[in-house]
Amino acid sequence: MILDERKQKILAAVIHAHVRTAGPVASEQVTTFCDLGVKSATIRNEMAEMSEMGYLRQPHTSAGRIPSDKGYRFYVDRLMPRETWPLPRQAEEAEHFRVHSAVDDLMAATCRVLSAITNLVAMATAPSAETVSLQWLDVRRVSSDRVVIMTLWSNGQIRHSLLQWRSAATDIERAVRVVAPLVTGKSHETISALTLDSELLPKAQASRLACALLDVLKQIASDVASPEVFVDGTSCFARQPEFRENPAMELVLAVLEEHKTLARVLDAAAVGPQPQVVIGHENPLEPLRECSLVAVEYAARSGVGGGIGVCGPTRMDYARVTAAVDYVARSLSTALSDILPS
Repeated sequence: MILDERKQKILAAVIHAHVRTAGPVASEQVTTFCDLGVKSATIRNEMAEMSEMGYLRQPHTSAGRIPSDKGYRFYVDRLMPRETWPLPRQAEEAEHFRVHSAVDDLMAATCRVLSAITNLVAMATAPSAETVSLQWLDVRRVSSDRVVIMTLWSNGQIRHSLLQWRSAATDIERAVRVVAPLVTGKSHETISALTLDSELLPKAQASRLACALLDVLKQIASDVASPEVFVDGTSCFARQPEFRENPAMELVLAVLEEHKTLARVLDAAAVGPQPQVVIGHENPLEPLRECSLVAVEYAARSGVGGGIGVCGPTRMDYARVTAAVDYVARSLSTALSDILPS
């Protein structure tokens, strides 16, 4: 059953009041948010009907009402004003996106900015593409028994790995001369399937080092193809009244620490160039069903991209948060395009 105009105004007023106070909203409070030209008793009766319809719920018998997931969904889809992030704020935050030349630094800084301006947990998957290729490889001896392997990938990720290996500098050079042409410019799938032709291998020590080097590169290739997740602001949950002394918070934090699970959740939510809102029980994971996600895709001109968004209680200022997520995603796309070649 659809809400008539009066009930829609009451729903918007209840949401605004609940977002501000975090408590149940009484009929008297509704009148302070909108002038409906009717008595408080009439509003109370309307709110009771809206509870029966599933748009509001009453946490305690003697309490007022709070929005249900259904009420929030109606508000987001039909009533929420479409805001843009204020230009003065954009100017303040622009510098955070300009000062980073490494993708990982940019992603971490972006999540810090998004968490700071929303007071929610910010998360983003590292930029990825269907195929990620190795752009640059360098191998150096850093001590008598350690070799560092440095790689740069087409999605902007830089990966370092230490290999315990006692070897002369000439053996390292021979091993790299064998391995580098086989992997440079190749996709992560190709590198993962590579084997070394015995005829290509140098003798003895350099041969064993070349095999060990390729094994490390295979592991890096496997890791770089899996989306890394950046998270910032988990302490924001502790500041939310809903989660104080609430055992559900531990379950939510556990999900935020499971980056592979979080990547799947974020990728499912961040569909398309417009921010998407996932509310309460719409979340596929049980621990997140007291939370909402606002997420969107970002992409560099080169085509690599990922998802970025925030997670918080269902009681959030959806209009403001959606505007913030949209602005930060667009700023990230621009900054990433400046770092990664087209």
